[in-house]
Amino acid sequence: MTDLLLTCFYLLCAAAVATLIARSYQAERFSFHLIFSGLYFVTFFGGFPLSMALKYGFDVSVQRPEVLFETLAVATGSYFLYVLSYRFFDIRVQAVKTRSGVLNGSAFAKNSAKVTACLLALLAIVSLAGFIYFNGFLLLRLEKYSQIFSPLVSGVALKRFFYFLFPALLIAYFLAPSRRMWWGLLSVGMIFGGLSYFAVGGTRANLALAVMFFLLIGWKDRYLSAKTVVVVAIFGVVAMFGLALARYNLDVQGKEAIFTFLYLTRDSFSPWENFARILATDVEFQGLMPIVRDFYVYIPPSLWADRPDIAWNTANYFTKELLGNHSGLAMSPTLLGSLYLMGSLPLVAVGMGLIGKLLAETDRLFRSASPLWQGYLLANLFNLIVLVREGADAFISRWCFFTAVFLACWGLAYILVGKRNG
Repeated sequence: MTDLLLTCFYLLCAAAVATLIARSYQAERFSFHLIFSGLYFVTFFGGFPLSMALKYGFDVSVQRPEVLFETLAVATGSYFLYVLSYRFFDIRVQAVKTRSGVLNGSAFAKNSAKVTACLLALLAIVSLAGFIYFNGFLLLRLEKYSQIFSPLVSGVALKRFFYFLFPALLIAYFLAPSRRMWWGLLSVGMIFGGLSYFAVGGTRANLALAVMFFLLIGWKDRYLSAKTVVVVAIFGVVAMFGLALARYNLDVQGKEAIFTFLYLTRDSFSPWENFARILATDVEFQGLMPIVRDFYVYIPPSLWADRPDIAWNTANYFTKELLGNHSGLAMSPTLLGSLYLMGSLPLVAVGMGLIGKLLAETDRLFRSASPLWQGYLLANLFNLIVLVREGADAFISRWCFFTAVFLACWGLAYILVGKRNG
């Protein structure tokens, strides 16, 4: 009876959030608000059916019903706060209606954008080549996925630069948008993502992002129908499951394969039970220091000899202190979990309000940005995924790093083009 009530409450909450998302879509076909909303819905509501299937089909324990009620209530209330904030700050501006209005910029601006894209792509390719030179293809060498965090792996910092291929591809597309460039983005992204998957030992992020950018641009510029997007997304989930099996060297069949699919899919796409675990546990609130500590990983040991071995952000606190997991992997506390660990429910409310303002400003800028800055803004999709799945502290440090590198490449391109033009 309790689970029946819980399911009804879930359906009510999910329907309320889905209704708001549908209304936003009717008002505007493409926006960062919609992207965030979709990610949020998948993260906090997509996993409930999987958890129930695991409970009744495979006798997997879940949190107490009252905790799950609270989790769904907080997730729903937090989204409503976010929507109120977004609508309050969403000052509409006249969007650029035609592509010619965006592309008819100065030759200097176009050339700067092209050189910026080349520098970003060069940075990503050289970083991947250097990582392979130091380590070979780790997927073929390591026995366990967790070994990618061991001292056996060299040049770990290079992994942070792989992602910069995608803003380069996006800038190239926005400079000359066409179906040919759109397919080119997918092809180059998949090749690069496949190489990084083998090189890093099973990291699927770049492959997934290549497909996501392909779908988003196809949806935005009406190359794809809603039906096609859904079909490709479902195929993508199955493909991610297959890549996960290869990463963990799993050979499963029959009922065990179904269990593994449900378990890995829930934990990969909708770690909502992690937030439930946080709510069910007495925690020591961390304040805002996890945001500061998350920057530690960007400081080389040569510059800080006494740098802590573990950056105590909310993910590491959740993994090591609350879960007692010391494998080297960091479990996702989710956006709401990270805010709660830093300052309980009041900080959750404040944080969702600030996110509403951030995305309202992002949408306002994207509507009238040049190809260079459209590429920059859309490339932040990865950081948006980090925000929803990993937490606010991880998002802030990664956004700052991404922006600093992007601006450095743009600044260098500006100087090079300026000298060339005299």
